[in-house]
Amino acid sequence: MLSTRFAPWHPSTCAHRCSIRSTRDATFLKISSHRRHFGATIAHLSRAQDGTQGNALVKHGVFTGIVATQQSKNETIDQVIAKVDPEAHGKPLKPNANPSLLAILVTPSFAKHANDSSLALRLLERFNANPTASKPLESLTAVVDRLPVSASSVAGAEGLAYALITDPLQSHAGSLMPLQSNATKPGSLSFDIFTGTYHITAQMPLAQTIFMTGVPSTLIHTQYQFDPLTGRLRKQSSQSLESASVPLPESLAKGGVTLHAPMVPLTLPRRVESSMGNIVRKLSAPQSTAKSHDAWSTKTISASQELEAAVSKYFTLRSIAPEAVEVWALILPDRISSPDLSTFPLVGALNRLNPKSLEQIWLGEHEAASIESLQLDNLLPALTKGARMCKVLSGGGGWGKKAGLLSLDPDSQYSTRELRGNEGWKFTFDGDTTEEMMAAGRKQALGEVVKEGESIVFFLANRRDILEMMMSNEDGSGSSTSQGQIVLGALPTSTNSTPTADTQSDTHRSGYFGALCEGGMALTIAKHGTRVTSTKTDIPHARLSINCSDTRLKGGHATANDVK
Repeated sequence: MLSTRFAPWHPSTCAHRCSIRSTRDATFLKISSHRRHFGATIAHLSRAQDGTQGNALVKHGVFTGIVATQQSKNETIDQVIAKVDPEAHGKPLKPNANPSLLAILVTPSFAKHANDSSLALRLLERFNANPTASKPLESLTAVVDRLPVSASSVAGAEGLAYALITDPLQSHAGSLMPLQSNATKPGSLSFDIFTGTYHITAQMPLAQTIFMTGVPSTLIHTQYQFDPLTGRLRKQSSQSLESASVPLPESLAKGGVTLHAPMVPLTLPRRVESSMGNIVRKLSAPQSTAKSHDAWSTKTISASQELEAAVSKYFTLRSIAPEAVEVWALILPDRISSPDLSTFPLVGALNRLNPKSLEQIWLGEHEAASIESLQLDNLLPALTKGARMCKVLSGGGGWGKKAGLLSLDPDSQYSTRELRGNEGWKFTFDGDTTEEMMAAGRKQALGEVVKEGESIVFFLANRRDILEMMMSNEDGSGSSTSQGQIVLGALPTSTNSTPTADTQSDTHRSGYFGALCEGGMALTIAKHGTRVTSTKTDIPHARLSINCSDTRLKGGHATANDVK
């Protein structure tokens, strides 16, 4: 992997000094001097990329880093920037005419600086030679809740993260949505991840900044043009946004992409027998000894019956007082969820479970007690096959037709306003009967979150267990600074989170980038231009890790081919 460090760059050193009597001649020579300088830079770059110059500095590529601060209230933004030590990661990018893209993420302690158009320019001064050369620059500055200092980062850290892409191949212009006056919820910043076969879009809700900057969230897009007279970039325009996307170069994902969600299974896979939109009514249990595709029992149970019993038994077996818990449903398409498809790692692991082994997992006594042995250390291969995660919003109890129903989160993405309210209602009169037309209307109103014939597994996200698990892995994956890594993840809300900051602070972690968001995370996966799945992955401490070191998709016995 290519890795080159930079000493600080000072624009003032670019100008050649000379004594000229004629003002006109002086101006001409000054411009010529700058042209020669940047021409030499491009020539120098060409030699470096062709391998004709031994120790040439790489000026075109991807530069990422995170500066984590231990005492953000006592540090200024200039002190944070002073710790930036740029380093290129991955293959050098082929120069093109597209404007360079600089993404800057700051935490709420530094929110007021997001509106400062000089922030990007001050950050670029940390480079030994201006990587943008004589081309335009676009910056996206966003305020996020926390920054990851490693893939196993529990609480994250305050500070600043940056990603400079000198020659992006994809344009992000079409993703820019200006801030609307009627926005009531935080906007989002998305990251486009290209793995070859798959295009993964990770949508990250921004931090709430209404009391810091006066708007629900802060996302600023600024354009800079190169001024040949001064040899500097100057601001051309700036606007506040609701949402935008950052296209990450495909070379960054060569080491594989993984999705880890710390959860404990509460139930066995169950076939959905009756549902409407985001409401699950009836489930059918599989026959554990059957091997055929039609191996689901004809016996049905109410959707919440087994789940309610499992939650109660979980607390009883662990001898802990009942408390509020969060439950998620993993929904598997019929084509990968039938009992005979045990060769698929995640489905096979879940189908091998039984009531006794579930209890052993809860107590940590079963060989499958570790998340890794259940293939849950990487959910991404399942998502690329159409699986999705849905939070259980309510259910259980009730009378009559409402007894035993479960309500799932109907949304698979985030918006600053009601998603279905944006589109309006599209009434349809298709159908042979009034009942069919009414059913079509209900499906549109509720969305089609879960379908009959799919299978569903319920998981518990117990905050206490999650923290113990992740803190035990704190020195595990992601602790090495020798590999580049981008980490995107979800945090519990401030009222429920652990305020303890990660100890790896006051450092510059070159090659790292990412954000941790209290609002969660949403993923959209497309294959060859066709959407495969859209799902929220808002489980507390869920992590999407983009590794830049090897060519294997780690976890779940899946290789890089699963996301290429």
